[in-house]
Order: sequence, then C-alpha cells, then structure tokens
Amino acid sequence: MNPNKAEASSSRKVPSRDPYVYVTYEIDYQHGYVAVIDPVEDRIIKRIQVGANPGAMAMDPDEKKLFVANTRIGSLSIIDTGSHSILNTVPVGNMSSTPARPVAVLVASNGKKAYVANYGNKNVTIIDSPTNMVLKNVDVGPGRPFALASNENSSYIYVACKVADGRDYVAAISIEDDSVHPYGSQFQLTFDTAHNPLVVHPNGQTQIALGTTGMLCFYAGEIIGEPNTSSLLDNTVSGVYLDNKLLFCTMENNRGFLKLFNDLEVDWMGTVYGNALPDVTSYKGQDKIRLSRRQVYIGVTIQPTTLPTGGLQIFNTTRAQTRFVPLASVGDLAFFSDTKAYVGESRAIRPIDLTTATATALPAIEIGPTDSNPIAVKNIISGYRNQS
Repeated sequence: MNPNKAEASSSRKVPSRDPYVYVTYEIDYQHGYVAVIDPVEDRIIKRIQVGANPGAMAMDPDEKKLFVANTRIGSLSIIDTGSHSILNTVPVGNMSSTPARPVAVLVASNGKKAYVANYGNKNVTIIDSPTNMVLKNVDVGPGRPFALASNENSSYIYVACKVADGRDYVAAISIEDDSVHPYGSQFQLTFDTAHNPLVVHPNGQTQIALGTTGMLCFYAGEIIGEPNTSSLLDNTVSGVYLDNKLLFCTMENNRGFLKLFNDLEVDWMGTVYGNALPDVTSYKGQDKIRLSRRQVYIGVTIQPTTLPTGGLQIFNTTRAQTRFVPLASVGDLAFFSDTKAYVGESRAIRPIDLTTATATALPAIEIGPTDSNPIAVKNIISGYRNQS
C-alpha cells in the first residue's frame, strides 16, 4: 500500500490567509493521514502521515500551522502549512493508563496558545504555539470536555463538558493565566457531544451554551457574571454568531427550521437582552453548521431523515436566500473562502460551487487509495475558526 501513489504535484502558491483544504482520514483502522487539497484544481497535492485515528483539526489565526488531534494514540501533530511538514508531535492528557482521547482543538485568537480537549482524561492540554511544546494540562472538573469556542474579543476559551448524570456544564479557561471557571451545572444542561453547543457574542462578553436548555453567561476580563437560562434557546443544538450580531442555531432532529436571533446577550447580573427573529426554513436532520470566511454563506448539513437523501443547505446571509444540494453521503463540512463548500463522504469529499446559479455538486475527490483497503474520512478544515 502506497498512500502517495498517483499524487498530484502543484507549484501554485497560496496567498496568506487563503489556505488549502485539509482532510483527516485513516486507512486500515491504523494509518492516519492528512490530505492537502488544492481548492482551485480540486486535487490532492500532498499526503501527510500523522497518528492513528486523526480527527479534529485547528489552524492558528495566521494560518501558518495546522494542529491535528490523533485520537487513538493521544497526541497532537503540528504541521507547517507552508512546507506541509510536521513540526512536532506532542503527547496530550495525563500520562496514565486511561487514554486521553483528544476530540477537539482550538487556537486562541492571539495565536499564542492551542487548546486540546481530552475527553478520556477530563482535562485540557494547553500548547505553547510559538515553541510547539506542551505548557500544562488543566482539569476542567468532573465532566468530559468535547468542544471549544472563543473569539478575538474574548479573554477566555470556553469548554463544553459532558457528565454521566446529565448535569453538563461549561468551563471557562483564562487565556492570560490558565485559571479554570466551571459554571452552569445547576441548570440541568444537556449537550449533544456530536455537535459544538458553544457560541460567543461578537463583543466577546456573552457566552451562549445551546442545548435542550440554553444558557448565557457574562465574561469580561476579571468580571464574571451570573449565568442564566432562556427559553428562547430551548431545543437548540449548535450555532454560529455573525459579526453583524445575528445568531443562527440548528435544532433537534424533529424540527425543520433554524432559530434566528438578533444581538442576543446577557449582562453581569444575568439579564438577557436581544430578540428572536422569524425562523429560517430548513430541514429535519440538521447536523453540522459552518460559516464561510466572509460570512456570506451559512452551510448546514442535512442527514437523511424524512428526505430520500441528505444534502447541504446553503443560506446566503446577504440575500436571505436558501438552496439545497442533495448528496448521497453527508459527513463533515468546511468552506474554502466564499467560493466552495466541501462535504465529507465515506471515502471522499465533495466540492460544491457556491457561485453557480443553481448549486451543483462537483465530482468527488477520492481521498484514499483506490484499492480495497478500508478507509474512513474524518474531518475537514480550511482556514482559522473560532469554534472546534
């Protein structure tokens, strides 16, 4: 087996902050790779071998480094996006018999630290981004961390934590001093670990946790407010907060719409402000929700529930128009700039042209070798994101 067989070459230089598309995948349930895709020609230009069962990825704000969580072996591979070479591979979590199981990665907006959520060890590993070395592990309480969020105006990295007894909660990690502040366990929060329930208001002062019960909390420097719940957010799952202060939220499987809010926030006393806008028509089976680089498009993957097939819903935020692209297989989702979306399939990813009059799926890009080796496509990323 040669994973680099028939690999395409390219001399095209990608401008700063205009990255390639990266895909994690595994062959034979043991060999992990990252495929580097040229989004102009939609072909693989490089395959980078990483650890077993690679999954979650994150980029630094300058998009010069790619951080890849190797879930099965409990490590993080750090890749130079200019040379596509591995800079370092570091162990994460506790050095114990319990697997760390890193499942989410996020880099702070100042680019100084990367954060790895270790679901198995119930802690978060903090990486010094300039040196590519581990700084420390911080405990986040009794729960298992599985999702991360922040933004450029926030002083904290927020961590969604799952607890066996159903009392899920959020932990805020100070970017400055690494102190941990858990909150929300009194509200009987219920998170879906397959989705990121965390969003942050553009001003950086309101953190919102979505779920069967929604929660808001005020965080501004050293001032930490009183968390509060709002029935407006009930039965939400995941969401994206736009710079124009519109918040789009996906809903539980039996609801065929997206919830939309304007400037939803909370003050330090727990008073909730903002208002709900008319729902956005969608489909049952909502899964991943992503935002394009310039926030022109929102993408929502739809799993086949009541529809004959799944697909991708593309919502144009400037025109308030929606389109649906039927797809035979629906996995992870990423945007390249505001020109293409990429949806994961079992052995491939599917590019979708966002500029065509009628959204049409382009030919699939086969990720693994064409022989009979079992292959599993995991995650896709293109550019810096403030959510894991």
